[in-house]
Order: sequence, then C-alpha cells, then structure tokens
Amino acid sequence: MIPKSLRATRRTMLAGALAVPTLSGLAAWRWRHGEGRVLLHDAEIEAGRRFAEAGRAQGMQSQAIEGDRVRFMRQVLETRPALIAGVSRHAEMQLLADIAGEEGYLLAAELEAKGRQCSGTHCLPGWNALARLGRSAGAMWPEALAAYAVDPRGVLPQLAAAPARPDRGLVLGWILVPKA
Repeated sequence: MIPKSLRATRRTMLAGALAVPTLSGLAAWRWRHGEGRVLLHDAEIEAGRRFAEAGRAQGMQSQAIEGDRVRFMRQVLETRPALIAGVSRHAEMQLLADIAGEEGYLLAAELEAKGRQCSGTHCLPGWNALARLGRSAGAMWPEALAAYAVDPRGVLPQLAAAPARPDRGLVLGWILVPKA
C-alpha cells in the first residue's frame, strides 16, 4: 500500500508535467534577475481576492492595486523585482504593463478568464507552460497563478472546489518580467 503522503493525484501529476518546460530555464533566469517577486491584485473582483488569499496562504502578501496607479506601479518597480504577478481587469493590467514597460519590463504571460474557464491568450516563448497551467486549473486559475508566482519551482498545492460565483466579464491574470 502506498502511504498517503506519496500518492499522486491526476492534478499534481499534470501540474508537474506542465511545469517542466517553464522550470528548465529557471536557473539562468534567477541568476540574471534574482528572486524578488511581487503579487498585485484588484480587491474589487473575486478572482483578485482569491489570488491574494492564495498568496497569503503560501506565505506571500499581495498588494491591492489602489490609489494613483502610476505612482503605485513606480513604487512597486523601485525594488526591481524579477517577477510581478497580478490579477485585475484589462484596463488596469494594460496601464500597469505600460508603466512597467517604461522601466524595462515586458508582459510575459496573460491568462484570460471568463466565467469558469481560463485560457492563455498571450505568452512569450518559454512561458507557454503557464498558459497550460491556467487552463488545467480551470476555475481555480487565480490560486494556480499565485502558487506559481510564490514559488515557480514548486508543486501546486491541492486546489479547493471552484467558487460558487465567478466574476462577471473579463478578468486577467498576468506576469511581468524584466527584459532579458
């Protein structure tokens, strides 16, 4: 009999397999850019609150996107994080990405969520595994994105059941990284 701690679920096996392409370049990435990570969320949307809670559950606080967005993002960029992950509406993501672009960052991956489905709509080469991760997580994509952002090398934690009511309209999960 296999001990419970060693049993693998279909979800953990899939997450591990999907993470391999992304992890293959992680050592070189970390060597160049460091390990600083920042989580950002729109507290007005359910997916943003779930993303923040998932990050907190794994030991990393997420900052609510509030106030003057330009000042807010410039303050985030002062520490030159290696990875900025967030969940917001499209307009906020676009504004924050533009500000980050002025400071040498680019949008590496964008997950588009409508209702209970998630798809990777924009992923640079080498970031496609993150889109597959979002799709495989389904309605639990904010939790999967937070788990990845907190520890890109780690295995996804067990994801709970899907929320009762997803956000209305388009919600995005996104990753900003420094240009190589």
